[in-house]
Amino acid sequence: MNRIDLPWINQIKHNRQPDGHKKSFGHVLIIAGSPGKVGAALLCARAALHAGCGMVTAMIPEEGVGPLLANSPEIMYRTEADLSTINLEPYDAIAFGPGLGFTIQVRRNLEFLLQHYQGPIVFDADALTLLGSYESLISQVKPHHILTPHPGEFARLGGLEFDASQREKQAVDFVSTYPCQLLLKGAPTIVVTSSGALFTNTTGNDGMATAGSGDVLTGIIAALCAQEYTPDVAVRLGAYIHGFSGDLAIQKKSKASLVASDLIDHLGEIRLLD
Repeated sequence: MNRIDLPWINQIKHNRQPDGHKKSFGHVLIIAGSPGKVGAALLCARAALHAGCGMVTAMIPEEGVGPLLANSPEIMYRTEADLSTINLEPYDAIAFGPGLGFTIQVRRNLEFLLQHYQGPIVFDADALTLLGSYESLISQVKPHHILTPHPGEFARLGGLEFDASQREKQAVDFVSTYPCQLLLKGAPTIVVTSSGALFTNTTGNDGMATAGSGDVLTGIIAALCAQEYTPDVAVRLGAYIHGFSGDLAIQKKSKASLVASDLIDHLGEIRLLD
């Protein structure tokens, strides 16, 4: 199994453009949040912003606008419910799923994205549950799609009983059936690329097993896609940076006290991509 580690990072990373402007570093659309779960959208959007992309727009419920502006006035927003009414061309990458819920409109938006958006998409949380519930949806995933399930979501996606002792084989088998970039959360997190290559991440700790941590990961990966990392590289690089932020966080506080916002706060200490 290949390792996602610092030597690999140094081989694949590209440094920021000294003469770049905000559009040079990409524009991410975060489609997340629903009544009672707006925090998932805010975490995902803030993580994307702090992971290096030039612009972030969050498509969120009206109730999320105030908290968004209070915490991150740099993030743009829109409150439409129907994706088919929106021009998606300006967005270099999309994150879809954290805290979205399972309404008919959410499913329609998922179908629309699968059929009409050709850029990279990170699917997480409720999007994964929907994909696993309908063969007509999961059969449409492509190599430019990144799926980031935890074991329970993975079992639903693959219609299988998750076996921790066989998770590498189960992950490779899944990608052979549904060619995508698969990040299977765990200790350690593993990634299977659409080519079937298997990788294990070398960063992270159990303090990161906390609500919202996955939303942060989704935002980081989407931001890397917007910065022109290919989806297979962005998912591995995102896993490493996400875990690294957690490792930095526990140098200053206990694992038990770690929360997802701490991961975002420590992204600013990671200079790997400067």
